[in-house]
Amino acid sequence: MSPTSVRLARPRRRLGALRMAILAGLMAALLALLPPLAASAGSTPKRILNEPHTCLMGVYLQDMRDYKFADRSLFASIRLWSVCPSAEDRPLKDLNVLNSNGLTISETTTQKLPNESGYFPNSPLVYWSERTVEGTFFHHWSAKNFPFDRHTIVFEFESVRADVTNFVITPDYSHSGYSPSINDGDWIASNFSLNEVEHSYSTNFGKPDRHLNGKGTYSRMRVEITLQRARVTSFLKLCTGVYAAVIIAGSAFLMDVREPDIVSGRTGLLVGCLFAAIVNMQQAESTLGLSEDITLTDMIHIISILYILIASVLALVAYLRCEAGRQDFARRMDRTIHMPIYLSSFVVVNVVVIAYAAVIG
Repeated sequence: MSPTSVRLARPRRRLGALRMAILAGLMAALLALLPPLAASAGSTPKRILNEPHTCLMGVYLQDMRDYKFADRSLFASIRLWSVCPSAEDRPLKDLNVLNSNGLTISETTTQKLPNESGYFPNSPLVYWSERTVEGTFFHHWSAKNFPFDRHTIVFEFESVRADVTNFVITPDYSHSGYSPSINDGDWIASNFSLNEVEHSYSTNFGKPDRHLNGKGTYSRMRVEITLQRARVTSFLKLCTGVYAAVIIAGSAFLMDVREPDIVSGRTGLLVGCLFAAIVNMQQAESTLGLSEDITLTDMIHIISILYILIASVLALVAYLRCEAGRQDFARRMDRTIHMPIYLSSFVVVNVVVIAYAAVIG
């Protein structure tokens, strides 16, 4: 081989080696990137990899009333609508209404209309549907801070036509709301909200196209609205009787303990006040519903019963003092010490308890 050919072969060998090194580096980089890409693809939700169908869905609360604490229910009339880009998606047709006791659901009406909204820009025509749901709904009323209680009422509507991998709800925030008539003078409605949430069941409902151990996850539309009392008239009706019983029990300190007949009359008066307080407490429970929590009205009645019992104990102390020949001292203590402390401390304790309930709602 000539010297010239040797010199030409060496650059070619170097160039070939350089190409092999570059190719090997590219292959190594590609192999290093493959595991993260595979993990990323595996962690991506199926509803993102396969874009599900969606429809716009809105809610209008036409009426809400008959708030029954004892029955844990309320009446509501709700108008629902949907806007879909195709005729196949009809979320109102296959709708599950949650937390209902007894409902009347109207037929679904559908119209094909020109798309003049900002949704579904690729669809010149859309399918608008509506139906009305009305009846009684379950709600766990809590009268713990009555009459300063605030309640968040929840309505949920679930599309059962397909799971979230195939269909999700898009809330119509712009047009949803509630009727001003819900503010009926006794209640004030506020904080209306509308959100799409996903709910997973611990079963796939036996659908043969899914794994037997799979879970069914569906799209729901969650509606929330807050109710707050506008007046305290009902509170005064429930507590006036027990307040009167405490005041009458306090007036027993004015009775002259030096007379034997007065002592027996004072005892009978206090027993009557105690009986009246217990009956009034039972009436409040039947009106607001029996609860495991100690409500504000329960606290007021318990405090009142304790004060009447204290008045009974002080009446016994006064009687013993009279038996010991200290009638004047017993009379003076009842009128100048016991009665002012009894009434003033009762007022202070009630103000503190009521103020606390008003602050926390």
